[in-house]
Amino acid sequence: MSTEVTRLATGIPELDAVLRGGVMRQRIHLIEGRPGTGKTTLGLRYLMHGVKCGEKCLYVTLSETVRELEGTAANHKWSLDGIQIEELMPLPPEGHPEQTILLPTDSELSTLVDRIANLVSSAGADRVVIDSMVEIRLLARDSAHYRRQIIDLRQRLSATGATVLMLDDLTSDTREFELQSAVHGVLTLEQIERSFGAARRRLRVVKMRGGDFQSGWHDYAILTGEVLVFPSLIAQEHHRDEPEIHALSHVEGLDEMFGGPMSTGCSTMLIGPSGVGKSTLALQYALSMVQAGHHVGYFTFDEDESTLRSRLVMHMGLDEQTRQPRNFHLNRINPSRISPGEFIWKVRRLVEDQNARMIIIDSINSYIDVIREEKSLLLQMNELFSYLANMNVMSIIIGAHSASLDTSKEPDALSIITDNIISLRYFESGSMVHKAICVLKKRQGPHSLEIRHLSLTEDGVQIGPPVVPHALAGEMPLEC
Repeated sequence: MSTEVTRLATGIPELDAVLRGGVMRQRIHLIEGRPGTGKTTLGLRYLMHGVKCGEKCLYVTLSETVRELEGTAANHKWSLDGIQIEELMPLPPEGHPEQTILLPTDSELSTLVDRIANLVSSAGADRVVIDSMVEIRLLARDSAHYRRQIIDLRQRLSATGATVLMLDDLTSDTREFELQSAVHGVLTLEQIERSFGAARRRLRVVKMRGGDFQSGWHDYAILTGEVLVFPSLIAQEHHRDEPEIHALSHVEGLDEMFGGPMSTGCSTMLIGPSGVGKSTLALQYALSMVQAGHHVGYFTFDEDESTLRSRLVMHMGLDEQTRQPRNFHLNRINPSRISPGEFIWKVRRLVEDQNARMIIIDSINSYIDVIREEKSLLLQMNELFSYLANMNVMSIIIGAHSASLDTSKEPDALSIITDNIISLRYFESGSMVHKAICVLKKRQGPHSLEIRHLSLTEDGVQIGPPVVPHALAGEMPLEC
């Protein structure tokens, strides 16, 4: 007889991807997290998917009423039709008066465990959610008593053939792991409050006894009617064979300075102070790709859409009434309302669903604010660059700084892992402020070492003659 354990889809596709196919069928799983992390929402979504698949579904509530659960579902515009909901509030044993002392008796807890097991068995349910285990813990006199009862409940539930999700609030003063050790799988939900902006939600699979899963933390979001999980990126799992392409700027002098076009899979960093022309230069490369028929994704953290669209009108030859090209995907990102995982997921959707061949991030300074709590900028960005390279996608990262290039600090540290660096700067000459451009690094071939004049005109980017040495002697501080 085969002992292979099959998987059961949760109804949340990206969570199933993290779980390598879903929860293990006919096993007991724990969903734990502080109040407000979305355990009930996840449990309802799991049962609703079961109803859709023609399975019998049971929700055993030890704390909330049926009306409260219906209210939660109504907020998501969900229907609970087909889900059997049973209120099973902890009560004293039948025929016994209510306890008046503080410590519960053994019979109270064992009676509640019996009631739960008998209810699941009589319902013949395929999927079961028990909410919440904190009510059972409160009836246990100590950890050993609680563990014995949990093991008994696990064995009796396993005998029914149901796939069970136990929800736990983590409300005890001291963290204990009796419940984690007794079940087959554990999923932890977490909510992190930021100093400003939306709270960040993330989850991780603590264990999946006898099954594979993607380790680490994964961001998720709860929207009306949806639970969205954003699996953390593993670059080596993604590869795409696409014809090699190149991107010229089509700016006279610039392609010569750069030593030719940007090539497939390369990453380029544009650095310089605010207003010097980094976004305009990035749009010049985007225009070249769009005109060649390729899809481009532009993620802006700093400028609003109206400003970017005005740039499109100027640099893409559009009039005010013309919509942006279908193959140019402009995404305005609010750094205070998005998690790192959700941003990476948006990039992946453009690459994998729209076949984008160039991704532009404007600016990396604001993106750093999104992942500040990670303390792993280089690791995350290196994984993103590796993913884009594996998918044969060019990337342009715009970084603003107000000092000489310092690779020991953010965002200049990114210059270590990018393939190319183009630097833009201000300098003063003849009582005038001028702009200059140079190529600091290009890994895939030679480039010019000249520093040349840069101008932004109504006709676009223009590259002028080399800057004479005495002019650079009067270089202005980059924060100007």
